[in-house]
Amino acid sequence: METLRLTQTELADAYGDEEWREKFVELSHLVQFYASSILCDKYKIPDELTTVVHLTDLGNRVLQKLVTKHEVKAKDARMLCLLRLVHREPLVDIAETDVEGLRSLLDRQIRDRELRFPFIFGRDLYDRAADLFEDGRDTLSHADTLELLDGLPIGVFQTAQFVSGPFGLLRSPEKRWLGPRRTVPMYHCSELTCSRIHRTRLSSDQTASINQSQQAFRQVLDSFGEDESEWAMFVRRISGTEGLRYDDRTLEPTLLALGDLFSDGELRLLLSVLMDTTAGELRSRLEPLGVIGKAEDAVETLGRAEVLQLLLLARNDDILDRVDSLIHANEEAAAHIGVQQGEIRRLMTNRGMDYGTFGVYPEISENGLRFTSDSFPIGNMRLGRLADSLFDLTDSDELSELNWQLRHVDGADPQERLDELVRSAGADEVVRRLILSRHSNQLHAGETLGLDYADFPSDDAFIEATLWKLGFEERRVQDLRKDFWDHAGRLRRFCQTAGVGARVDSVEMTARAANFFKQLEGVLDDTLAYATWTLTTDHLSQDRPFTYEPSRERLGSFSVLNSFAMRQQPESESFDFGGKNTLYPLIQGFALLADLLEDALARPAEYVREESDYPNYATHTELKKFAFVHVLPFLDLLDRSQSRIIETLRFASRSLDEANVAAVRNEMLHYRATTPEISRLDQAVDAAERVITRLQVDGLARTLFRAVSVDGDEWQRRVYTLRSANGTEVLFARPSAFDWNRMPRLRGGAQYVVPAAVFARPNEALRFRPTFDTEYARYWSDYPRRRMSRGAIDAALQSSDVDSSQPDL
Repeated sequence: METLRLTQTELADAYGDEEWREKFVELSHLVQFYASSILCDKYKIPDELTTVVHLTDLGNRVLQKLVTKHEVKAKDARMLCLLRLVHREPLVDIAETDVEGLRSLLDRQIRDRELRFPFIFGRDLYDRAADLFEDGRDTLSHADTLELLDGLPIGVFQTAQFVSGPFGLLRSPEKRWLGPRRTVPMYHCSELTCSRIHRTRLSSDQTASINQSQQAFRQVLDSFGEDESEWAMFVRRISGTEGLRYDDRTLEPTLLALGDLFSDGELRLLLSVLMDTTAGELRSRLEPLGVIGKAEDAVETLGRAEVLQLLLLARNDDILDRVDSLIHANEEAAAHIGVQQGEIRRLMTNRGMDYGTFGVYPEISENGLRFTSDSFPIGNMRLGRLADSLFDLTDSDELSELNWQLRHVDGADPQERLDELVRSAGADEVVRRLILSRHSNQLHAGETLGLDYADFPSDDAFIEATLWKLGFEERRVQDLRKDFWDHAGRLRRFCQTAGVGARVDSVEMTARAANFFKQLEGVLDDTLAYATWTLTTDHLSQDRPFTYEPSRERLGSFSVLNSFAMRQQPESESFDFGGKNTLYPLIQGFALLADLLEDALARPAEYVREESDYPNYATHTELKKFAFVHVLPFLDLLDRSQSRIIETLRFASRSLDEANVAAVRNEMLHYRATTPEISRLDQAVDAAERVITRLQVDGLARTLFRAVSVDGDEWQRRVYTLRSANGTEVLFARPSAFDWNRMPRLRGGAQYVVPAAVFARPNEALRFRPTFDTEYARYWSDYPRRRMSRGAIDAALQSSDVDSSQPDL
């Protein structure tokens, strides 16, 4: 038989009827749900298929051949023709087939769980797998697949306008493209330095008659001749998705954002707000599903999958507008999504999923939801496009305005000068000079990026949000001790003024001193907890390695100090760190931590890591080295770093003690504001400032840094510069033998750096990701849940494990 090769253009000419095309495309989308489903046990094709799906002459001939020559059941043969849809020509009579009837049939089978779909968003499936299977598996048997899916929500997927989920198969007014799949993100392996979530293929029932007939179906099709026509390209062409992969502005990642970047409560809040702010449009789609009445009450009992499916019945623009407005809302507002300063939410179980050629994926910060890319410098490209759209160079007035604004920029003409500005100036300067230079430009940029200038307290804040939306990394770094330095400065100035005056306002002095000592107490408490955690915690064995959240780790750190103090002085009650710590024990606590570290130095063998806990690469390559051979990281630091840290801790305790800081604080309420007392207070402030400065320089006080530059040469050597809020800079050289360690990427946003804690030359220092005490963070607590690898070819040989420890660039 001859081979048929029709191009998409030839197919378009042959099938030009618009109504036929529309039904054909809808049918192909519904077929995806059948083809990608997981069959229940003893699945049977419903009898209604015969009345819903009608075959062409070719389709009927294929059916008859299957039935008579291969003893395939007629319903199975009809379903096989539907799943194939075309071979040389359509197998299904598109005009006669009831597309809505097929959707209803699918809807019923999904709700009755005859066709199964995994719910891949959030952590439901991940946690269920962790509870069921002690090891990680590449593939699950059909029996294990059904056990995994039993009790889990019906998977939410969307192909074009069709959305699957707990409510069945619904139609959405918005087309999206994240179709059903059987390979799902399911587990983290036991490899300590592996950050990837490994995927597992779920199995359908291969013993079902429809699957048993596949080989016979292929033989029958071949008997009618081979078909190499461009049917898939034809479908993309007539469905309008042909160029979607090249659209960096696509809103497709909206579904991923809803699935992974919100807690359950935040999703319910978003749905309730949309119900009340879309002029009844969303409510009209929810009412037939029984979601009626007061919005907050209607969504209160809905699970994550239910809320997600209902949210997909809203339009993308409405969803994105409400998300940003809820993030920007005041914390005291009734409807508010709490995203803290410096917090960046990234995909969790679905990390690595993206869209199109540019690899676009969603992120959330305090500046809202954005779609960005790791594969391209997308921020710079988008900034250039936005700059070009701000001025109409065919309009003489616009041309004159642009000439004036760029009068100091080199270039032969306005377009060249505009390009030069975008190429050579800082992105923030471009935004300030071009977008904030006139109101119309600001309005255009705001509409393009989904920003409302009124949501931001200053031009600088609007510029930061603009850069965030375009795809640039966040540049602001929070000074965690700003309030301390502000109060210290006020009190110092007061003491200097009071020392030369005839009278001193004792009330004002007491108030200023009280505020200062309160700040000092807080900084010392936070610093002692953080320094203890940093130097004594086995970071690699934690659920989230090299990640610090103060409220979660604080009491654990103080428990370490309490235990050590009891071991050293069983009869002493000097130390009892806990929920509320006062100045005196905090001051002594730094010396106690120094004692603990010196004690560990004297007994290093007790802290040696088991070799079985080493990452795989540690014993299989010399190009990368494993630095943390002890479970107490202080012991893996260079000798000079160990000495420096102990010296700093003792300096802190000694300096504050010698200045009688705790005593001055206790006595301040009884001051008569005499010159000697003011002098004591001034000395206490001076000592505190010197101590906090040194703790901050060494990084033992939590200090955020962010990458600000990278310099390199033709040999691919790079030097990354990270800078703190007060201008302190630290440099890291790459490549490095020590960058497979699960620390944050050097260009991965704000991070804590401990410059004094160097574990390898020239400057490999301990670094940590900040995390936050938010509803969203609590949703992802106890994640990941690591499991043993299964089989000889699992962890050691899979590509996903070979490159699991990525250089931290």
